[in-house]
Amino acid sequence: MRNSNQVVVLKFGSSVLRDENDLATVVHEIYRWWRHGKPVVAVVSALGETTNELTRLGQSIKDNPDSEALAQLLATGEAASAALLGLALDRAGIPARVLDPAQAGLVTAGPTLDSNLIAIDSERLNQELRNGVVVLPGFIGRNENGDTTLLGRGGSDLTALFVAQRLGGDCILLKDVDGLYTSDPAATKASRFNRVSYETAIRVGGPVVQAKAIRFAADHRIRFQITSIGANASTEVGPVNDQVSVSETQIPPLRVALFGCGTVGAGVYQRLAAFPHQFAVVGVATRSAERAEKNQIPPELITNDLNELIAKDCDVVVELIGGTDQAHQVIQKSLELGRNVVTANKAVLSSQVANWEELALKHDAQLLYSAAVGGVLPALETVQVAKTRGPIRRIFGVLNGTSNFVLEQIGDGKSAADAIKLAQSEGYAEADPKFDLDGTDAAQKLSLLARLAFDRDLPFADIRRQSIKNVDDASLAARRGRGSVSRVVAQCLQTANGLDASVELIELDESHPLYTVRGVDNRLVIESETGELWCVSGRGAGRWPTTEAVIADLFDLRRTLWSTSTVELGEECVA
Repeated sequence: MRNSNQVVVLKFGSSVLRDENDLATVVHEIYRWWRHGKPVVAVVSALGETTNELTRLGQSIKDNPDSEALAQLLATGEAASAALLGLALDRAGIPARVLDPAQAGLVTAGPTLDSNLIAIDSERLNQELRNGVVVLPGFIGRNENGDTTLLGRGGSDLTALFVAQRLGGDCILLKDVDGLYTSDPAATKASRFNRVSYETAIRVGGPVVQAKAIRFAADHRIRFQITSIGANASTEVGPVNDQVSVSETQIPPLRVALFGCGTVGAGVYQRLAAFPHQFAVVGVATRSAERAEKNQIPPELITNDLNELIAKDCDVVVELIGGTDQAHQVIQKSLELGRNVVTANKAVLSSQVANWEELALKHDAQLLYSAAVGGVLPALETVQVAKTRGPIRRIFGVLNGTSNFVLEQIGDGKSAADAIKLAQSEGYAEADPKFDLDGTDAAQKLSLLARLAFDRDLPFADIRRQSIKNVDDASLAARRGRGSVSRVVAQCLQTANGLDASVELIELDESHPLYTVRGVDNRLVIESETGELWCVSGRGAGRWPTTEAVIADLFDLRRTLWSTSTVELGEECVA
């Protein structure tokens, strides 16, 4: 199991999935919840105007088209949207499974174009959620004869609420506004409801959420939220009295100083630019202004003077320059100035994290580094969740994707030299892969994980390391032939004499939780003193997985820095 947290169902409508360019934004919102241990079901509508365009297409071929044929045609819009989101999650390194209505057991009853959901395969969904995010197309189902059916207006919202009700989870409807308002906020000055009754939601919801979905929620006493991606505010709909926000705080964008414009740095800039209301980049430090301009960074933001950018007024410094000397300078000086810092630099963190966390505390700043420990793999977050359940006995995992890829290729019959060359050509290994192959990279990550898991420092020098650079090719191939695999396993065990830590090549049989780790994926297993296990997987490195983790840290930081004020208009009803 990963953990026992409650499922969250996120619904993304066509107002936020306007086209394929919005998929990355949706991935951010999914990762926000998944990284903190929430099993996530993502329900999606068709992209933008797809449903209307398909309807017009069908009507252009035949006036008043047959309802069964029209349902099949319109269902392709949601199916395509779900498949595209699955691909976007995979690009970010987040494990995901896209299910169609038949696979999910979404059974309906009623008219073909305005059906109601009556059943779902909860066992199948819960099984899939153990392995990653589940993506479902909204708005469509199958009747008891297996025919494609539609749920009518508000159908995707209805799908999300139905799934949440059957799985006993929370439901959040993501829209292009951060809640329900007393009137149209685009036309007049309006106040946002913090919470609202079902009756009021039906009255004011209009195009934001359809009455059919709200009535289903009311019938089953389901509480749900309406908000927008990246918002700090929302409206709760439920068995409550109305509550309106007073003097809504205008939250300014988080001012970001970005150090580094390489593969990851450029990816981070692109994603920050996609959220102009949440983030404002005040400068980008890079050694190559030409490369930065090719990555569409405005010339006025580019500098090669680290000290100039460090001194610039900002809310957070993002350090992505790599190496140790300059990175150390940037992080040290930024924390001394009281700047919040986000970094993906495990090399410099592994030796300095204790000092820097003390410095951050002294200057009322935060040091965030999720991306340094496994890319999109939520390693630190999962350790934190596990600690709330009791003391941890052991952590172990595959923490370096490059070495795992190389070992897998050797097991398939390639020589070590050819496997390394392939990893380099695929972008999985540096020109000099020494730190991946000799266990340094995994040991640095293990040091950071152990510090959180066991509340004590694990010096890098205390971690036993085994290099795979000169591994016996024939031996690895023979192991694969008898049904076992070789993995570089990083592990740390709490003993009576302290921490016992290593990064070593281990032969695993098919019963081992690390046996199925493939390619450049990472997996971490956490074992409590009571024997309870947490297991989480994700892409450990690469442009988009690392970018995703950095952006997630920035969103988390933004949420902790700002809040809103509210006032009661009535006492809450008892559900």
